[in-house]
Amino acid sequence: MPNRRFTEGEIAMGKWPGSTLYFEVQIVSFDSAKQLYSVQYKDGTEMELKESDVRSMSVFQSKKGSGSPSRKRSRSRTRSRSPARTPSQGRSPGRTLKTPQETSPIARDSRKGDYLKVQLIPLKLQDFHSVINNSDNGVGRHAKLRKESPVIQAEEEVKVEEPQVKNEKVLRCVQRKEYLAESDNKESRKEFILKSEPAKTIVPVEKPVVEFGGAVGAAFMMLSMPPFLYYLMCMCAQEDASLSNFSPRWTVSDLWDSTVCGYFALWILLLALFHLLPFGKIAHGVQLANGKRLNYRINGLFGLFLTAVLVAVLIYYKINLLYIYDHLHQFAASATLLSVILSVYVSVRSRRASREELSVAGRSGNFIYTFFMGRELNPHIGRFDLKYFTAVHAALIGWVFINFIMLLAEMKTQKLVSPSPSMIAVNAFQLLYVLHALWNQESMLTSLDIAYDGFGFMLAFGNLVWVPFAYSLQAAYLVKHPVEISQTVLGAIVAMNILGYIIFRSANNQKNAFRKNPLDPRLSYLKTIPTSCGSQLLVSGWWGFVRHPNYLGDIIMAWAWCLPCGFDDLLPYFYGFFLTGLLFHRVSRVEHQCRLKYGHDWDKYCHLVAYRVIPYVY
Repeated sequence: MPNRRFTEGEIAMGKWPGSTLYFEVQIVSFDSAKQLYSVQYKDGTEMELKESDVRSMSVFQSKKGSGSPSRKRSRSRTRSRSPARTPSQGRSPGRTLKTPQETSPIARDSRKGDYLKVQLIPLKLQDFHSVINNSDNGVGRHAKLRKESPVIQAEEEVKVEEPQVKNEKVLRCVQRKEYLAESDNKESRKEFILKSEPAKTIVPVEKPVVEFGGAVGAAFMMLSMPPFLYYLMCMCAQEDASLSNFSPRWTVSDLWDSTVCGYFALWILLLALFHLLPFGKIAHGVQLANGKRLNYRINGLFGLFLTAVLVAVLIYYKINLLYIYDHLHQFAASATLLSVILSVYVSVRSRRASREELSVAGRSGNFIYTFFMGRELNPHIGRFDLKYFTAVHAALIGWVFINFIMLLAEMKTQKLVSPSPSMIAVNAFQLLYVLHALWNQESMLTSLDIAYDGFGFMLAFGNLVWVPFAYSLQAAYLVKHPVEISQTVLGAIVAMNILGYIIFRSANNQKNAFRKNPLDPRLSYLKTIPTSCGSQLLVSGWWGFVRHPNYLGDIIMAWAWCLPCGFDDLLPYFYGFFLTGLLFHRVSRVEHQCRLKYGHDWDKYCHLVAYRVIPYVY
């Protein structure tokens, strides 16, 4: 096994794939099996490079020239210079070329073994028109300058695609070359001079997009969501459950119970303790506006295992877990109270957060809207990430736990020795979904909620209350409304859920594998188009089928979870309607972010992949 040349954290120069240019990188890790270095460019791009594509910084800092002075003096003055050779100052008075250390960015052409001074001239996207070629080898594209572009005056244009640079919307640039002819000792020679204009930093102005109807819509949702959830829970608890037959058997005063509130607080503390245990690997989140990446401990699956062990111990010692079912409304009220307290806390503490730590919605200036959407992007208590904890541990583990309580309640209410097939199907489907999410927990770090949304009432209430109590309504409905289902129908529902899961998992796996290493040989069958920000967009596989295939699989599974509840009432189908509407709305939010990031390249992608979620429908 050869010795490693570079260590973790070392700064080196890495070759940009598909080019001969080297850029500054940081060594992240080394895979001894593959003999590949995981490196991170300055813009945050992570790639795996061979050792031959990584060079020491000293190589680029030491080679300022070649040969001794005497050897340089002995050269004939009539000898023609190659375009890559820089002219001496003595022969070209008034011309000065900077040394490689003074050029920015540092680039070296490995084919010539010489340094090039590279200055990038940002152009507007409208200066280009794109030509797309479909071929067996993939989807290719090349950009041409429009005739009205001022840069067309250059004699030669060379397109350079570089890694994504923070805060620069346009990276496709043109190097302008000028060949100047001179005569020396009756022999003509051409000197190659790479001329450029001063590089300008283009800082995009991100205009906040108002979601959910702005302040009015946010206020309406904060006031309506809690009572609407309690209405649904009350309907499921009635013998004659129906959306049109509402006769509440509880009052507002019945929602508060100090004992229940204490139990709920203990539950949250246990989940927080499981999260803080030093188990699981550390993963990096997306790059923030300040250039940093937050670290996350991936141990949600471990937390679910500890919760299962705790439940088994309570059952073994005959602790009455049905106390939770009997006081489900009080537990939901306690969770709502905690979400309000948490929302107020993060809103107050966000006043001392810097602008770079704020979400896009947090810069709107409207208090009600920012309170709902979240002003601070990643609020922490020490190293404890509040948003990440509620989204993973409190929401997902709480959802599975309440489903299991409903299973026990059905057995007692219906006097069953074992759960009904419908209850088993609902619990199994949703448990599979949660297990998949926790197994692929690292991929959640790039989701819209974690990476872009602030932490306010929307996520606090959604994670602590809505997910565990609203997503378990199918199981709650089956407690007092048994459904007889044939094996044939049950088999069809299981097949439908498996189809949705296959689409959901395959699409996410493709996306995560391509994002981690676009040059992975196992992904060579996928066709892509390049973008102006240096990355590529998939136009084949699941992501060439529709633009959001993971949402398609999610919707198919959602309706499969509702079908075991029969067709006596629409109440258990609330989740299917809600999730479909939620994901359709999220599509518009995600595509807005993509349009900001990719510009006109996103429009070209939409032309190639016409449908958003459902083929030939939407």
